[in-house]
Amino acid sequence: MALVIPDFYVRRRRPTDLDESYRKAHKGWYPLDMIALVGEVTSSNHETDTGPKLRTYATADVPVYVLIDRHAMKASCHSLPTEGHYTTRTEVDLGRPLPLPEPCPALDTAPFLD
Repeated sequence: MALVIPDFYVRRRRPTDLDESYRKAHKGWYPLDMIALVGEVTSSNHETDTGPKLRTYATADVPVYVLIDRHAMKASCHSLPTEGHYTTRTEVDLGRPLPLPEPCPALDTAPFLD
């Protein structure tokens, strides 16, 4: 069991009363099955975002992991987790739209250039 805090996330659905009860009982955390996408923006913990967090999200079967790598000036989308690894990866230069799996629209990465 690992506890990670993404920089941003997208839920699959609106929370139910049961989900809200879970969140209250677990200090603000929603059940994992509610999460459609998590994202990280690299900072001083660059190694954590590109290694342990990537593997943890894949192991937890989070469907999509978006990484904004300000060191490399790249944005990547990892999807289709299988046995602790993401099987697909799409990468673009920061400033270009990052395609995401359906039903999500492409992510505008231009704001991350600042």
